[in-house]
Amino acid sequence: MDVVNKSHKVSKATSRTSHVKLPTNSAARVYQFDSFLLDQLERRLLRDGNAVELRPKAFDLLSVLVERAGHLVTKEELLETVWPDAFVEEANLSVNITMLRRALGQRTGGQHYIETVRKLGYRFVAEVLEVNGESALKTPGRKQQTTLVVVQERKLASSRDYSSLAVLPFENETGDPGAEYLSDGLTESIINGFSHLEDFRVLGRNTVFRYKATTEDPQKIGEALGVSSLLTGRILRLDDQVIIRAAVIDVKNGWQIWGEQYHRKLSDVLAVQEEIAEEISAKLRLKLTADEKRRLTKRYTDNSAAYHFYLKGRYHTNRYAHKGLGLAIDYFRRAIEEDPIYALAYAGLSDAYYRLSNLYSPTTEAMPKAKLAAQRALEIDETLAEAHAALGSVLMFYDWDWAGARRELSRAIEVNPGCAFAHQRLAQYLNFMGSFAEALHEYEVALDLDPLSPAICLNVALEFFFMGDYEQAIRQAEKTLEIDPTYHPTHYLMGWVHKRRGDLSKALDSFERVMILDDSSLFLAALGHAYGLNGDDTRALTIVDQLEKRSKHQYVSSYCRALVYIGLDEKDLAFQWLERAFEERSEMIPWLKVGADCDSLRSDPRFYNLLYRCGLEPERAGDQPS
Repeated sequence: MDVVNKSHKVSKATSRTSHVKLPTNSAARVYQFDSFLLDQLERRLLRDGNAVELRPKAFDLLSVLVERAGHLVTKEELLETVWPDAFVEEANLSVNITMLRRALGQRTGGQHYIETVRKLGYRFVAEVLEVNGESALKTPGRKQQTTLVVVQERKLASSRDYSSLAVLPFENETGDPGAEYLSDGLTESIINGFSHLEDFRVLGRNTVFRYKATTEDPQKIGEALGVSSLLTGRILRLDDQVIIRAAVIDVKNGWQIWGEQYHRKLSDVLAVQEEIAEEISAKLRLKLTADEKRRLTKRYTDNSAAYHFYLKGRYHTNRYAHKGLGLAIDYFRRAIEEDPIYALAYAGLSDAYYRLSNLYSPTTEAMPKAKLAAQRALEIDETLAEAHAALGSVLMFYDWDWAGARRELSRAIEVNPGCAFAHQRLAQYLNFMGSFAEALHEYEVALDLDPLSPAICLNVALEFFFMGDYEQAIRQAEKTLEIDPTYHPTHYLMGWVHKRRGDLSKALDSFERVMILDDSSLFLAALGHAYGLNGDDTRALTIVDQLEKRSKHQYVSSYCRALVYIGLDEKDLAFQWLERAFEERSEMIPWLKVGADCDSLRSDPRFYNLLYRCGLEPERAGDQPS
């Protein structure tokens, strides 16, 4: 399924009649929403009287959305209206929507003003008032007498259209940290079930787990997340018995839509998960197809022991640490021993091996295991999105099979459009292909699904970096730090942004901050790279020695030493270690094409040859492959 290569050619003479028109001067109006005033005649947007900078197309998009506030405006309508007489890719629309959301200063996820209606278009959801332009512009901070209220009132709860859900992490009331896997696992399982629904938005794991153990009012959390309904729950484990309490609230008015309490044996938790999903879909009046009903309550195993081992595996995988990944692999293996046809356990095993690769384990050891596990999962269940995404990741970062990676990642999105991870991985593939605007579109979809994921938020910053918009990259990275100040990849990216901008002092500062949070060999090498660029050869060479000593008792990728030598401008040594990294099938090799680490090597034929041999550049006349 081609999810990104969509383009539109619109002609004024041939386009279908649309009721969405860009405002002409004779019909120009002034609209107010929150502290903003949109003046169509003067083509300006004010916030509390101060001008907000908008690109022309972004202003046109905002005008159309505000005029139709409260209503869905399809992608086709927007493309025909804002880009008449032009070939335009859908990704251009997504990029401008992203830029518009940032200009409006929305909360992460973009649901405060502009709501994404998946696969269809966008809806402006704030209350919009048409005001008297002259008086409004004189007193921008005060609401004026209105001539038109554009946004329709929401229906009462009894007839409301619930199209989105946040599943807050179930509380572990047992007091035993050993039962944490159960509360976390039940939360994830319910999220995964609802993610398969075509026209329903359920927020991803990373976003809702930001509220784990919070005392904040659930209704306020729901409002902040921009969802119409919210599920809360508690689990109490007593020996081999569990008590599970769950409730769904209407975020608009705080009413409880549904609530239930389950007394079950521990071995029956799998069935309770299915009951909760069925009850919620019924209370939210979701109109599901037969296939969606099946996917919502699909049971991947009937073996209770296997299910609990799987939940423990996911729990430790999400902790990312080296020791945690080892425990996760052990639990997934035990789940498979209990149930040899447990496809989800194989997909989890593949994911754990993938995360172990490159940082903690030689790629040539971990990646083949990840690939075998993903393939086995798909032999059991070809419709498992997690397995397609896992296999696509291996094909991309280990086999360098670009066509295969695209096929698997697209298939993952086809079988589960709500899989944020698959959209994220497809965006990475598009980056390697040089399709940055399309990649940003995929990251926007992933961010809509999991808006408080530090990884996805950082990916958006990374995309701006690739596109050469360094100021926007820094702003987005700073927003990521607001979500999690300790998320070390953010500081790592900031270092490369500052390096590309020529500010080596700030680059050094960022890489030093990373080392405080995580002293892995990759981050140590980046610091050595910056020392070399800054003329501090002594410190850079000291880091080379440190990497050599580390390699005696733990895995250190050859790329790390190459990175330091690049900073020292020792090109021959840098290529020597890059060749070793190539032989190791290092995950970092594909990133050479788009990263800032090899800027000084790009004119060297050896660099082009590296990219050619991993399939990222075509053969050039006169080149002889090594």
